[in-house]
Amino acid sequence: MVQLPENSCNIEGSDELYRANLSGINLSNSSVGEIFMEGSNLSGANFKGAQLGQTCLRNTNLRGADLTSADLRYANLDGADLTDAKLTNACLRNVVMRGANLTDADLTGAEIEFIQEMVKDSIFCRTIMPDGSIYNGTI
Repeated sequence: MVQLPENSCNIEGSDELYRANLSGINLSNSSVGEIFMEGSNLSGANFKGAQLGQTCLRNTNLRGADLTSADLRYANLDGADLTDAKLTNACLRNVVMRGANLTDADLTGAEIEFIQEMVKDSIFCRTIMPDGSIYNGTI
């Protein structure tokens, strides 16, 4: 597992993480905004409290990732696999996640603000919504 120092990582604006295998990486409390990570393996990654605004996470594997209190404003999660991801208290304002898989994801307390078109065809199966309710279906 790649381990970076907490509270000291700033890799904003890099485009070198395209299709990278960063499974299990610890980027908690880091600033990783505006990065192009399309198709990357970020399964089991720790993004607790990370700044991920305007990051391209299209078609990424975020299975089991911890995004607790992460700021994902304006991030692109189209086609992302967020199965078992923890998004508790995350900021998901204006996130685009068409066709994303949120099976068993936990969105308890998350700030969600988007139009329906931005989450079209996303899968919600046993997904814990911000109010604690369980949702099954597509939007």
